[in-house]
Amino acid sequence: MFRATLSRRASEFLGVALFGVALVWLIALATYDPADAVWFFNTGDQSPPANFVGQVGAFLSELSFQVFGFASYIASAVLVVLGWHYFWCRPIDAAYTKIVGLFLLFGCAASFLSLAFDSLQFPGKAFKAGGWLGDWLAGLLAEYFNRTGSIILILTVLFLSVI
Repeated sequence: MFRATLSRRASEFLGVALFGVALVWLIALATYDPADAVWFFNTGDQSPPANFVGQVGAFLSELSFQVFGFASYIASAVLVVLGWHYFWCRPIDAAYTKIVGLFLLFGCAASFLSLAFDSLQFPGKAFKAGGWLGDWLAGLLAEYFNRTGSIILILTVLFLSVI
């Protein structure tokens, strides 16, 4: 039994729901359009968003790219893995270490993208490749290790987070 408080049917339901959320998030990221007016970032344009997931997808992709940059794509993969485990009622071994590894993976991927590419151009908008998080971590590491040392440290911790 995956969890004592979660029945098999509820676990399968949660697994399918996580697959659905992962697919919606991935489609929202893949169909991101910087011209879409989203909640809290409204440009005054009231036309319907071009994002395939609509207003929610436009907001989710804008927020994801602003915070994590292109490392946002990792979130859908994580949700698929979680959905897989819940659907098949398989326990996640050493869950706390996997959570720490997940935070390290997001941080390292975002900071590596920020150091490697700085900013990338979408049609009509440039933003940081690693988002706010990657830009902050890359700046902090570059202050103490310079660019080359930061990249070596980030790649080392990135590979350790996957393990």
